[in-house]
Amino acid sequence: MISLAGGSPAITATRDGRFPGRSGFAPAWDEILATSASWQQLDCGQYLTDWCGYAPDHVVEKFAGVNHVGIYMGDYDSDDEVFGWHAFLDELRLSGRIATVEMGPSYISPRQYGTPGWWNSIVLSDGPTIEMFACRRFGPWADRPAGEKGRLMSHVAIDVHTPADVRYVLEVLDRDVDDLENIAYTEGDELGHTYGHLRNNASRSVLEIVYEAPRDKTGHGDGGH
Repeated sequence: MISLAGGSPAITATRDGRFPGRSGFAPAWDEILATSASWQQLDCGQYLTDWCGYAPDHVVEKFAGVNHVGIYMGDYDSDDEVFGWHAFLDELRLSGRIATVEMGPSYISPRQYGTPGWWNSIVLSDGPTIEMFACRRFGPWADRPAGEKGRLMSHVAIDVHTPADVRYVLEVLDRDVDDLENIAYTEGDELGHTYGHLRNNASRSVLEIVYEAPRDKTGHGDGGH
């Protein structure tokens, strides 16, 4: 198991803050797979300690492992850039490397950061879920440093055992750690998932807590980002 020192999942496409062009899709995909594989091995309790300095047993005992990894792919100027990426992912689905591909508008980026965005959610053929995010280069968001954008949108999502555990973990951490803020919470969406996002306002990074009922190979996309 690895701690990854409280950081955020990242690929080199985020270093200059721009969404990759079509020629960069294949290398970005390879990086996404490698990043996901690394974060799937996360020691969630140690990660929480590294991320916010507070991981009491009564919180860590709620953790069931990594649910999914979310990766920021950079800012776009035109929706067509993200649609092109979605088409690339769909080609991978047709080749059998991905089980499902979904896409939707961001929930968090307009409300928290004043810019529209998109999410893509995929389930790999061997099981893990990966989410990818992009925001329009617009307004105050455009002026944020590339690294900060990556930390605000990229995250690991930690599974818990019950829907009630989601609210419990969010409330305890929001209450007991000064720098943490609960920025989103959804209870029992259309697929039965309950999840919420905490932002560490000191490091400008995010952690998701999620309960997902057992699913088959149809996959999911929570759309909560």
